Amino acid sequence: MPEFSEQHFAQQPEGPKSPEQIKEEKALALLQEIEKIQERIVREQERMKKERETPEGNQRIIEGNRRIIECYQTISKIIKEIENLYEKKIIGWRKEGRLTEKDILAEYPVGGSVLEANFSPEGDKVMIGTDDGKVIVLSLTEKDEEGKPKVLAEYSAEGFVWAANFSPEGDKVMIGTDDGKVIVLSLTEKDEEGKPKVLAEYSAEGSVWAANFFPEGDKVVIETNMMMIISLTEKDEEGKPKVLAEYSTEGSVLEANFSPEGDKVMIGTDDGKVIVLSLTEKDEEGKPKVLAEYSAGGWVWAANFSPEGDKVVIETNMMMIISLTEKDEEGKPKVLAEYSADGSAANFSPEGDKVVIGTNDGMMIISLTEKDEEGKPKVLAEYSAEGSVWAVNFSPEGDKVVIGTKDGRVIVFG
Repeated sequence: MPEFSEQHFAQQPEGPKSPEQIKEEKALALLQEIEKIQERIVREQERMKKERETPEGNQRIIEGNRRIIECYQTISKIIKEIENLYEKKIIGWRKEGRLTEKDILAEYPVGGSVLEANFSPEGDKVMIGTDDGKVIVLSLTEKDEEGKPKVLAEYSAEGFVWAANFSPEGDKVMIGTDDGKVIVLSLTEKDEEGKPKVLAEYSAEGSVWAANFFPEGDKVVIETNMMMIISLTEKDEEGKPKVLAEYSTEGSVLEANFSPEGDKVMIGTDDGKVIVLSLTEKDEEGKPKVLAEYSAGGWVWAANFSPEGDKVVIETNMMMIISLTEKDEEGKPKVLAEYSADGSAANFSPEGDKVVIGTNDGMMIISLTEKDEEGKPKVLAEYSAEGSVWAVNFSPEGDKVVIGTKDGRVIVFG
């Protein structure tokens, strides 16, 4: 079995954790950091008392005061981080109707078609992957000399970059390519050539159509000819990355995503199957237990959980919202909404009340709570890209949308 070339990840306990548990652990770590800084302040104050007894002490006392001020400034920043963990930042989409150039917040041209486009966890950056192997991280708060979004990081891979996602902390990115590579890159460390440092690399068999971090960041789900969950912290008996779970389907897996709590995985295949698997329960053969299955007909280009994890959105040229808690008259997962848009990408808003769809000629934002005159989900906003849009996502705040086009444009609306 192929293996990761390096590991730069702290050991984490097994078992899925809820977003609230993850949040509490992050807050605890930040509080511990504050305690260490407070200890430094106390030591500095004690040292300064002794300095007063020496002739050259005044200058050292000034330097000590400066260090103490810096410590308090750092504490203030950490407190803000803790507040941000618990502060609801969802603003929500506000624009309606046909979007125009005045609604574009940022635009960036790339050489190849944009296959993937995602916001960072803080919403201040966008990561893209292209069909000519480019991985680019763009700033939404800084401009370059030409007034375009500043390129914060760039990496060249071999082959199409089908998957490109930030880690939960936003300090790493993971990509998946059509030559079977899964690569984890650092956004804080550089290699000898000044490029993002490769933290881990995995060689899989077949194209990597999807690659996503576990909510805690210590595992990844990838799909090639099968769905695999691979640990970034554990090795097997042969010293290779430990495969925590795998699942084979009759068709090729095109999409794979963790649920918000990390206890389930959803996959979409090229023979029209949407399957939700448990990561905590096994079937009689010891494989991940199938919790729900739906036959969509046609290739499943997109498959994503709602923020609450109780619904999924899929795109097969027909956008469909499927319940994981309700059944129809035949005992199948109930279809809550559908919209024919001839698309290939779809994602929920952070509130879960809207869906953004990438279509063959642009982008649409659709309400899941309002209907139009024909009783269909109401179209809130749309944009004509004059070509296919293969990647669409809401920002974490829900007030912005990023799209990636076939003709090589990344556009952020808001």
